Amino acid sequence: MTLVAGLSVGGLPAFVGDLLVSWRIPSAVDLPTQHDEGVYPGIGEDHAAGLAQKLLIVRPYLMLAWAGERREAERLIRDLDGALPLDACNLCNPTVILEILNTCGPNTELVALLIAAEAIYPIGVRTRGFELGNKRIYLLGSGASDFFEYLQTHPEILPSQERADGLVARAIMLRFAARAMMLQLKIGTGLRDSWGGGFEVAYPDRSGFRKVDNLMFRAWMVDEKGSYHNSGRSFFLRYYGQDLHLSWFNPDEKTYVVRSPIGEEYEIPEYEEVHPEWTLDVFVMKKNGSFVEFARFQPPHRPPSDRVQLRNGSLVGWVLDQRHVDLCVNKSLQATDKGAHFEM
Repeated sequence: MTLVAGLSVGGLPAFVGDLLVSWRIPSAVDLPTQHDEGVYPGIGEDHAAGLAQKLLIVRPYLMLAWAGERREAERLIRDLDGALPLDACNLCNPTVILEILNTCGPNTELVALLIAAEAIYPIGVRTRGFELGNKRIYLLGSGASDFFEYLQTHPEILPSQERADGLVARAIMLRFAARAMMLQLKIGTGLRDSWGGGFEVAYPDRSGFRKVDNLMFRAWMVDEKGSYHNSGRSFFLRYYGQDLHLSWFNPDEKTYVVRSPIGEEYEIPEYEEVHPEWTLDVFVMKKNGSFVEFARFQPPHRPPSDRVQLRNGSLVGWVLDQRHVDLCVNKSLQATDKGAHFEM
């Protein structure tokens, strides 16, 4: 079971995918979005079983988003990886993609996105996109209705102005992911519907498909006087090659490695300090329980003061940009009585 969604609001699309995989055998599992190892029931006889990537970049010109049977999805991905040239200009016969996708088993659904001739072509297997207002939406898996409800009940997340590069669509997906991880950690939202565990976001740019890297999620509780503290855990996501290293921290820290079924092994530095490119801060206002959220994008050539310390790919320390958090807290206090608020 899965939550995968794609969204375009006038520019390039962005996709969000959860990491949770399930099976029928109840067994203890350690999830980033739960404080304790335990047995977590899902839909029907399913139980949480671990983590896997649901958004796979097979080539810079081809991405797959899947829901259903992990073994079948990864078979298709490996078949495509073995059949396709590295460069799109050498793709003489694109029908090979359709031929492989047509072998998809009955219990798996997916969306493939193909970049060709400066256009993006979606290919759906047991699913299809649909238009809603000025939005193009794709929904897969057991969490599809939860994401759709989120769009419907939070109209403030859909701005009227989008950039051609799809930056706002990315921010919307990241906002959903940050909120979903916080709520799953706090009250278990999504686990009973067999989705969660963590999220990743993918999108196209001029060089092809890529994933949002060096991503930080933080959650805070703010009281009426402006005092605040970390509310649960913070998260940091970083890719080494195609493998995802998902860490939680504050307090303590732990890193989970979610491997890709394809791609070459990457040489991980023994030690490095990394600045987040995207930071999502969710402030829960104690006064009325409202959420005030901030998304900050800082490209690598203009890094923030925040940084995390990684040893062999595992998070071992962090440095907080106190000035930025204090500024967000002040804005949150001003927005408390306005209900949900999102600022980018």
